[in-house]
Amino acid sequence: MLFVVMVALQPNRHSASGPDSPAIGKPGPRMDLVRLASNPLEGRVDTLRRGEVALIHFWGTWCGPCKMEYPELAEMVKDLEQNEKFRFLSVSCEAGRGETFEVLRQKTEDYFSSEGIAGAVYADPQGTTRLSTAQRLGRNEMFYPTSIVVDADGNIAGVWEGYAPGSVDEMKLLVKRLLAEQVASAT
Repeated sequence: MLFVVMVALQPNRHSASGPDSPAIGKPGPRMDLVRLASNPLEGRVDTLRRGEVALIHFWGTWCGPCKMEYPELAEMVKDLEQNEKFRFLSVSCEAGRGETFEVLRQKTEDYFSSEGIAGAVYADPQGTTRLSTAQRLGRNEMFYPTSIVVDADGNIAGVWEGYAPGSVDEMKLLVKRLLAEQVASAT
C-alpha cells in the first residue's frame, strides 16, 4: 500500500464549519487500530462505538506541525475525558514504510515523555484507518496532522487538515456541542 505523506502548516483547509469538506456527513472511517504499547494485545479498536463522540487524530513524531499542536490537544482531551461519551483516538503514524511497530512505539513514548503527555496511543499498522479516512476526504493521501470528529451516530461532523492556531479550540467547541446535543436528545 502506497501512502503519500503531506505535512501542512497552514490555515485549515476544511474546518468543522466548512461545508466544503467532502467528508462531512459521511460515515466515520473503517477502524483497524492497535494499542501502541509494549503488548499491543492490550487494546484494539475495530469499530467506533455508537453513542460516543470520537475525536480521531492522525499525527507523527517526525511532523513539526503535529508536535506543535499535540500539547494543546492533550490539554483539551484532559478537559473532555471525564465524559464517558467522549473518546479520543490518537493515531501515531510512521514516517516511512520501513519503520517497525517497536520503533514507532519508542519514538511516541519518547515524545510523550519529553512533553509530559500521558494517554493511550494507537497505531494503524496496515494503513486501513488512514486509507479509509483519506477516501472519505476525497483523496489518496493525508495531510498531517489530520483530525476528524465523529458524532454519536457514527458520521463525520468535523475535519481539520494541517495545523493552525485556534483549530484545537474549534475541535473542542464542536465536541462539546455534540455531547450537549446527545444529552439533550436523551431527556
